[in-house]
Amino acid sequence: MKFTISSSALLSLLATTGKVISNKSSLPILEYFLMDLKDGVLTVTTSDLETTLIGSISVENVEQEGTIAAPAKLMLDSLKEFAEMPLTIEVNDTTWEIKITWASGHLSIPGASAVSYPSVQTLGAESKVITLDVDTLINGISHTIFATADDELRPVMNGVYFDFKEDSLTFVATDAHKLVKHTAEFACGVKAAFILPKKPANLLKNLLLKEDGEVKMTFDQKNVVFELSSSTLVCRLIEGAYPNYNVVIPQANPNK
Repeated sequence: MKFTISSSALLSLLATTGKVISNKSSLPILEYFLMDLKDGVLTVTTSDLETTLIGSISVENVEQEGTIAAPAKLMLDSLKEFAEMPLTIEVNDTTWEIKITWASGHLSIPGASAVSYPSVQTLGAESKVITLDVDTLINGISHTIFATADDELRPVMNGVYFDFKEDSLTFVATDAHKLVKHTAEFACGVKAAFILPKKPANLLKNLLLKEDGEVKMTFDQKNVVFELSSSTLVCRLIEGAYPNYNVVIPQANPNK
């Protein structure tokens, strides 16, 4: 692998995808970026086994394609020291050494083989596809995520509940002390529901702030995929039955 890229563009891509990486990774390889260069596009993948974020950027100056696992902390700490300048990144396919070269010097970072990096979760044949407006998603998550719980005994409360009706989409979150219900008019034409965990919900909200237009969402009983303009978020859903939130909301409340 050998290519030239803007230092700020690479840092922005790695900083965004690096938010998935956990400080307590169960596998050492999860502390690495999976970097894949193919057909003029650099794809960077990070995962904590539950959530996977895939970001991509176009690269014009490509001399050789390839795949490498690059240590996240070392890459981020190194790139933060550079002003805006072109960097040439070259990978030794035998030793997995990553050599970063610029006008006045060079830096070597030990990489690793990407063979052991976990594959992305796949959806079943019964998956549903819905296209959502960015503003609908941002408003729904922003209005509800603060009410999610951190309860190991009741994991269904540790996320935002998406409740799709034929003519509306309702976002719900509760920690058993407070409950938030946010309903948006949305003609999706299907009845479905899932619980999005807090961590990917926060990641998605931050990614959506840089988006406009629509987001393609594909989900089945176990996983959901959000496809954005330059990134893809894949996460495992919380399994279980969400409480009947309408029961605890007073129907004949004289106060407002």
